[in-house]
Amino acid sequence: MLVDVNCWLGHWPYRRLRDRTAEELVARLDYLGVTHALVSSIDSILYRNVQPANEDLAEALAPYGDRLFPVATINPNYAGWEDDLDAAAERLGARGVRLIPQYHGYDLDSPAAQRAAAACAERGLPVLVAHRIEDPRQRHHLDPGQTVGFGAAAALLRAVPNLQLIITNARGLFHSDFVRDPGLRDKAWYVDLSLAEVDYQLHRHPADRRDLGRALAYVGPAHLLFGTHLPFSYGAPALVKLETLELSEADRASIRFRTAARLFALPIP
Repeated sequence: MLVDVNCWLGHWPYRRLRDRTAEELVARLDYLGVTHALVSSIDSILYRNVQPANEDLAEALAPYGDRLFPVATINPNYAGWEDDLDAAAERLGARGVRLIPQYHGYDLDSPAAQRAAAACAERGLPVLVAHRIEDPRQRHHLDPGQTVGFGAAAALLRAVPNLQLIITNARGLFHSDFVRDPGLRDKAWYVDLSLAEVDYQLHRHPADRRDLGRALAYVGPAHLLFGTHLPFSYGAPALVKLETLELSEADRASIRFRTAARLFALPIP
């Protein structure tokens, strides 16, 4: 069993992506050995009104409802976001919620984000925030290419005590508040493997190597989930990272599927 918490579906205006349909995504997941996936809408990143993107996503995933589960996007800057959240949770079957502050024009530690996160926490819905969507060094000139700071993510977690926060595509975790602040180590925060650096910082300084491995040594593997960031990124590197990390079989199983199944209430054994 293998659950990918960080998949996307849709069209990206700045470059052509592979596996842009649900059928193509399922074929890619089969190739990688991924049994279930949480899927967000690429279209929702740039839509002013994200709800049509949520509707399209749910419709596209419906034929694969036993293995592809929708993650709705909410924009707390948009009027009526509470109605969008109600529809996503009650009618569209969303298992989690995406906040995309760097594209929707608000700060993650702002009152608006805190209100949206609190509403999700009340419903028991995990909140996913992408540290980055694409590498800003290779972005299209029209793409803002911004990252979400770990400090703002940590502030959101402190402000919303019952929040389950998943930071996808994270890099530089070891130097963040999530590792450095003992008060956050036992909170419900998670990162995925998609863009994490396991042993790839030797170009900076030998002391910076194994960012993710060093972070897990401090906070433990319970904060780690499997994710690929398909179709923006290749899926195989996440599999390699999972095997590279020094883990017990029980911890590896938790990363592969058990923690995700609990967080998203997935109907799997």
